[in-house]
Amino acid sequence: MDYKKLFDRYLLFVNRIIPKPLAPPVIGIDIGTSSIKAVELGLAAGGVEIRHWAIEPLVGNDTKSALKKIGERLRFDHQNLVSSVFGKGTLIRYIDLPRMPLEDLRKSYVFDLDKYFPFDPKSIYTDCSILDPDSKDKKMSVLLAAVKREMVDERLKLFKEAGLELNRVTINSIAIANAFSCLGPSVSASGKAKAVLDIGGSASCLMIFKDSSPRFARDIFVGSRELTKKIANALGIDETQAEGLKRQPGDKLAQIIEACEMPINNLITEIRLSIDYYMTEKNIQVDELFLSGGGSLLKGIDGVFEKNLGLPVKIWDPLAKVHFKAPAASGDIQAHAAQFGVALGLGL
Repeated sequence: MDYKKLFDRYLLFVNRIIPKPLAPPVIGIDIGTSSIKAVELGLAAGGVEIRHWAIEPLVGNDTKSALKKIGERLRFDHQNLVSSVFGKGTLIRYIDLPRMPLEDLRKSYVFDLDKYFPFDPKSIYTDCSILDPDSKDKKMSVLLAAVKREMVDERLKLFKEAGLELNRVTINSIAIANAFSCLGPSVSASGKAKAVLDIGGSASCLMIFKDSSPRFARDIFVGSRELTKKIANALGIDETQAEGLKRQPGDKLAQIIEACEMPINNLITEIRLSIDYYMTEKNIQVDELFLSGGGSLLKGIDGVFEKNLGLPVKIWDPLAKVHFKAPAASGDIQAHAAQFGVALGLGL
């Protein structure tokens, strides 16, 4: 009798009948400049599901109070909490290196940090990822990320003071990359690239994707708060009213678009420069732009971008491919769909 085969069959049988422990759910917490967005994600039969969600405005820049309210609404308990940082002090680099296992890459790239980042290596936290792990090429595409230590330390301190334990910290653009790779539109085999512009409160993140993988990223320091202020000043109203008019302009659409002309043109100029640089450097055509974030809620902004950039522009709904558990579905998350890209990417 072949006892080894018998034992292997026994182990296979045991593995089938013993239930595997479920991974704890993850809560992605996007701390923006005007609000905090959070989603609790879990696995369902059809894929990823939103179990709970919350959005809390920042009143008087009191981030700690807003975070505590989010915690009360989502009942933080055993979930893994993931958040992010953004803006100056964060950098991403895309480089090609000789192919090697990830473990070897982690050990080697740290010796060349001063070559990749204009920061003192002792002043940053860094990490890396291989973007094409299944490729057989001798060269591999690598994403390197760096964040100033004080930014991460301040984020950890914020959660600790709110009585919460933060499990992971990343960068907003990485979260957007996760969300778009998993929940974005299906990528055709055209060999062309797609761009995503996430228009946040104080800054916008532009990313270019090839084969569902991020290949270019940069921050543009124009955001939706600037659009809101321009509308408020032009129409002589407060910013709360201006925020409402961004979504439902009624007969004031032309006035609103005119008021936002300068920041929108600044965005368009920076996007055009970035796309032109990428296409020249990589010889790959960018054939579509997707908009997300609070700034994409401005009625008609996609048409303005499309007219000036000369390529199709669409509003990306990051919730389109997500399932909902009953408590989550009962709310009005769809009204805020465009604002949840970062939170979803963190949860993923």
